[in-house]
Amino acid sequence: MKYIIISIALILSINVFTQNEVYTNTFVRIYNLNGKKINKGKVKSISETSIELYLKGESIKIPLSQIGKIKTKRSVGNNVGKGALIGGGSLAVLGLLSGDDNDGLISFSATDKAIIGLIGGGIMGTIVGGITAIFKKPTLYIIEGNEIKWKDFKEKN
Repeated sequence: MKYIIISIALILSINVFTQNEVYTNTFVRIYNLNGKKINKGKVKSISETSIELYLKGESIKIPLSQIGKIKTKRSVGNNVGKGALIGGGSLAVLGLLSGDDNDGLISFSATDKAIIGLIGGGIMGTIVGGITAIFKKPTLYIIEGNEIKWKDFKEKN
């Protein structure tokens, strides 16, 4: 039995060494000089003239001349969406697993409970996600293609 467990652990750990190395765990959103978001991802590398991001298995290199500003961390909508998904999904599953009620004055089927859980949990999750977004402290770096401001960003990350 222990050989099976060790074999499974070894097989599962092989993927750890084949993944791309990421420079930091910092998630950034990059905007161009006009203020339009051009890319997002985790910082893979920062050079004197560009930044390389990693997202969904792809590396993207963005030259300094195209960078207007950089925002760290994810947007508020990400917190709200994840909260709604986790709250609604988990309560829907609980409602479905609780089964049908016995006959009585007020009785719900498992499907009814799942729908109520999905709606109620989604609303509660949205509220919790919004509250957690208040405590998130994203940082804004205004670069505007300037090498001095770029060096400041590079030193802090």
